[in-house]
Amino acid sequence: MAQQQVARHTQWAILAVGLLSFTGILVETSLNVAFYTLTRQLGITLSTVQWLTSGYLLMVTIVMSTTAYLIQRFAAQSLFRFAVGMALIGATLCAAAPNFPILLLGRLAQAVATGIATPLMFYLIMALIPHRQLGTYMGLASMIISLAPALGPTYGGWLTSALSWRLIFVVILPVIGGVFLLGQKFIQLPAKPQHRRFDWSGLILLAGVLVGLSEAVENIGTLGWTSGSVLSWGGLFLAALLLLLWHIKTSNALLLNFRILRTPAVALWAIVFFSLQFANIGLSFLLPQFSQNVLHSSALTAGLMLLPGSILGGLMSPLAGHVYDRAGFRLPLLLSNTAILLSCLLFWGLTGWLGGVLITLLYMLFRFGFNFGFGNTMSDASLRVPGSAKGDLNSLFNTLQQYAGSMGTSVLSAILAANERGAGTSKAAAITAGSRQSFLLIAALGLLGIVLTLMVKSKKTV
Repeated sequence: MAQQQVARHTQWAILAVGLLSFTGILVETSLNVAFYTLTRQLGITLSTVQWLTSGYLLMVTIVMSTTAYLIQRFAAQSLFRFAVGMALIGATLCAAAPNFPILLLGRLAQAVATGIATPLMFYLIMALIPHRQLGTYMGLASMIISLAPALGPTYGGWLTSALSWRLIFVVILPVIGGVFLLGQKFIQLPAKPQHRRFDWSGLILLAGVLVGLSEAVENIGTLGWTSGSVLSWGGLFLAALLLLLWHIKTSNALLLNFRILRTPAVALWAIVFFSLQFANIGLSFLLPQFSQNVLHSSALTAGLMLLPGSILGGLMSPLAGHVYDRAGFRLPLLLSNTAILLSCLLFWGLTGWLGGVLITLLYMLFRFGFNFGFGNTMSDASLRVPGSAKGDLNSLFNTLQQYAGSMGTSVLSAILAANERGAGTSKAAAITAGSRQSFLLIAALGLLGIVLTLMVKSKKTV
């Protein structure tokens, strides 16, 4: 009976942290369908307003890079309490924001909360769930955070169309309060005693790499490749990258343990994991822009187009984990990337015929593919490192995941902006052309995933 009680506490603890992560992702995907409204109400451009997503994901990435240290240094419940506090502060700032800078500040506070909550959830699973059930629980965790994109566009679209975008933040406040009470009762994993010092140099250099590349990409779309801004940010990226590589080679106290990428399968899965999330967040940004600017859909309609696919994807996550537990990695990962490749080739080939129904059907195929591979990629990678390195892998993969989302938004936004800047046609025609290019890019990532999956050798559990 005691054993059942421990298992129940573990499940509730994972759920509490998962729900906190859920609220962050809910707001992130809700805002994608509100961008059209925000550009008009706040008097800003699409390339500026997209920083509510890409800037948020960039901050999440930086925070997640510290979690390998934080999880060892602080008890899980202390981290959870801090994350809840930042989530409440962020939601309050966003709900009351009089202008874009305050709105962005609130989003960055929410990013700190999500940046702690998401890896903490996966760490609890890796630390407390036996290997034979790892795929299933990773699938369940993926389902929790996948339901946020399922509800986000519809939730945000309805509130934006019928009432106000500010209610996107107001409604989640009591949810965060309830999540706090749940986590306060059930999260009990203590810190691990260690004498590891915090890698401030690594954090600064990593931030320089991430911000430099994101800003360079964003400015390419609006200003062109040869602008001074692009060259400056690109120079910062290259300088920070070279210094970070030197730091990784010479330091004994690394913020992120990049050395686990020396295992070939882990390195290949890291690329696949990055590609999956790039495609997922990028497409969830792109389709509402296409729907509202080309099809002239409302924010609510644009959100509803994504709802069936997001629900299907969320429901597929536990099944995908079960298939992984039974059949290994190759079948679910090949299904995943094949579905992404096929769906985006169809998006590309049928762009001129896209309507609400066709977008919904193709997005369902895409989300089936994404969710069939997302959790399983991390599950298989975690079994290829020793137990002492699982926290490092958790932190590294979650950092890659969030930066992939930020880059997905930034790159596709830059493609749309470049088409608008260079086209002598209407905005709708420019976004149509940019969307076709973006669909083809994501299809290429699906093909890359197939190739890399075939390259990975069968695992040896460690």
